Amino acid sequence: MTVEPGGSESPVQSPVRRAGTPQQRLTTWLLTEAVKMELGSIIEGLGHRLSAFGVPLDRFTVSFSLLNPSLLGGGIIWRPGRPPEFARYDYANRDAGIFEKSPFKAVLDTGKPVVIDVQNTPDEAFGIVAELREEGLAHYIAMQLPSSDGTHFWLTMATKSAAGFTDEQRRIVREIQPALSAATEIKTLQATFREVLSAYVGRAPAREIMQGTVHRGQVTKVRAAIFVSDLRGFTHLSTQLPAHTTADVINRYYDIVVPAIEHHGGEVLKFIGDAVLAIFPVAERGETHATLAALDAAREALDTVIEPFEIDGQEIDIKFGIALHLGSAAYGNVGSGDRLDFTVIGRDVNIAARLASLCSRLGRNYLVSKTIAEVGRANGRTMSDAGSHEVRGIDQPLPVFVPDAQTLSPEEGDDGVSQGIVFISPV
Repeated sequence: MTVEPGGSESPVQSPVRRAGTPQQRLTTWLLTEAVKMELGSIIEGLGHRLSAFGVPLDRFTVSFSLLNPSLLGGGIIWRPGRPPEFARYDYANRDAGIFEKSPFKAVLDTGKPVVIDVQNTPDEAFGIVAELREEGLAHYIAMQLPSSDGTHFWLTMATKSAAGFTDEQRRIVREIQPALSAATEIKTLQATFREVLSAYVGRAPAREIMQGTVHRGQVTKVRAAIFVSDLRGFTHLSTQLPAHTTADVINRYYDIVVPAIEHHGGEVLKFIGDAVLAIFPVAERGETHATLAALDAAREALDTVIEPFEIDGQEIDIKFGIALHLGSAAYGNVGSGDRLDFTVIGRDVNIAARLASLCSRLGRNYLVSKTIAEVGRANGRTMSDAGSHEVRGIDQPLPVFVPDAQTLSPEEGDDGVSQGIVFISPV
């Protein structure tokens, strides 16, 4: 989730000038104008408005659960005079027991707000006390926001004022909680949908789907450097190891290849068995940049030091090959009825896949097509000619080149990109 300033109204403007109590005005703003804004701007705008109504806020946060592969939750932290900050709560935080030491846990257990007199509360009472004291805060309140589906939302407010918050100030905040919760729920649901979709189909396909590309046959044409990575010896491993162990091996391999792709601006489109399919689109920065970025990503992945590891008493080496091709493809919906898959298709995707097969046959861990080699050579990259080779499904022998890659033994490879996977080329 991103924290972005902006929206239909500047968050630093004075409160909405409408008749009614402060909480009525704030509720109206939250349910009309604020819901058009990013969540960070909502919290920022609300912090300024509450301050204008006399609530002495020096720190104001809204936290929430997330359905995200990397994050369990997040939060927006607002302080006067500073842009909103996004706080992350990941699996490592959970394993460290941070939630168990937090005021949120006490709120959840008791069903009541937690009020902390910071100066008179020992650090060990809650994990956040030392941080609050360091910020010079005197009083802190944590409370749970209501939600429609049992999702956990939390609100905290803190002040440097020795007097703390009055009953009237607390009542203002309490009475706007349903509207704040509704706005937060809308924004977190949108973010969850986007992030979960991106996790399973990739960022670019997720954008297409969210923009309405959900009908079978809808495709988007793209010219890109096409990247295919293939795990070596996977067929043998998968027949020798238990399923859970095989999954561990694949995940370790993905942890090498995927960060390198993303570091250089590539987009992972598919995990296909033991293969990774990614693209570096030309439209964004041109053919030269896309090609060099793909070459650099491949080199970074291949240069990663991989120590052998042991699973179930068996020592396992992770070895893989990478193939690159510059060409055109289409990605979009294929399937039947209401069950669709967002996939990438085209002749050039087939070529990249066949190049990956050649890595195994030729005992190489890195091969590129002629189109990649030409761009690479024009930009000072060394390309060794590895001849032309016949491959299944391609009429003419494929010229291939080696970007100064390490040689692998042919016996270590599989003759194919992945088990039972066929890249479909449109008629």
